[in-house]
Amino acid sequence: MVLDLLTLTAIPTAVGASEAVHQQRVLDEEAESEERQAPFHLDVYCDAQSRKRNEVHGAIVVLRDGKLCLWPKDPHTKLPKDDSDSDSTPHPFTGFYLPFPTEDLPHRPIPAPPILGLVSTIPSDTSTPKSKHKKPKLNWIYADKQTRELKYGPRIEAREHIVGPWDWTEDDEQGLTLNGEECLVAVEEEEKSGLGWAVYWDKDDDRLKGLGVAQEKRVLRCSLERRLVHEPTLVEVE
Repeated sequence: MVLDLLTLTAIPTAVGASEAVHQQRVLDEEAESEERQAPFHLDVYCDAQSRKRNEVHGAIVVLRDGKLCLWPKDPHTKLPKDDSDSDSTPHPFTGFYLPFPTEDLPHRPIPAPPILGLVSTIPSDTSTPKSKHKKPKLNWIYADKQTRELKYGPRIEAREHIVGPWDWTEDDEQGLTLNGEECLVAVEEEEKSGLGWAVYWDKDDDRLKGLGVAQEKRVLRCSLERRLVHEPTLVEVE
C-alpha cells in the first residue's frame, strides 16, 4: 500500500515534468523560426493628448547607460539622429526573441514553464579595438522589479528581475508586449527637448501612479512597434 501511494504521488510530478519538457520544445521550435529570430528595431507610436506627444511619437528606442530610452529618428535613415552634443550616436535597439534559460531563474518551481525572453545587441566598448571578425554581444532586456524601468544586461543581472514573457500583439505581430499586455509607457526623466525619455513597464496600467512616478514626472502611454532589420547579424549572448 505504501508503495502504491508513493507511485500515485509521483504521477503528477512526472506529468508536470513531461508537460514542461513539451512546452520548452514548442517554445524552442517557435523561437528558432525565422519570424522569431528576425532582428528588429523598435519605433514609438503615441496618441496621448499631450503637448509633449511629438517628442515621443515617431521616436526610436535606443540603448543608453543600461536603459531603454527614446531618441529622435533620422527621417532618411530611420535610425537615431546624430547627437549634436557628442561625437557618438546612440545604439538602436536591435534584437529578437529568445527563450530565457529557466534553470537560471531563482525561486522557480521544478519543472518550470518556459519564458520567452528578449535580447538586443548592445553599444560597443570604445576602449576595446574593433574587429570585423568579432561577433557583437547580446544582452537580455528586462523590467526592473522595483522601479519598472526597462533595462539591458547580462543573464546573471537580468535573472533577478522581470525577464518576460515578451511577445508581439496577435493581430499584427508588431506591438511589443510584456506579460501578455502592451503595457509600456514613456517617462520624461529630464526635460531635454525629446532626449530625456525612458521606457517603463506599466504593470498596473495606472501610468505608474502606484509607484509615485506620475506625481513627479510626465508619463505617456505608447506602443513600441517592430520594424524588421533586413541584414541579420551573428551575435554572442551573454
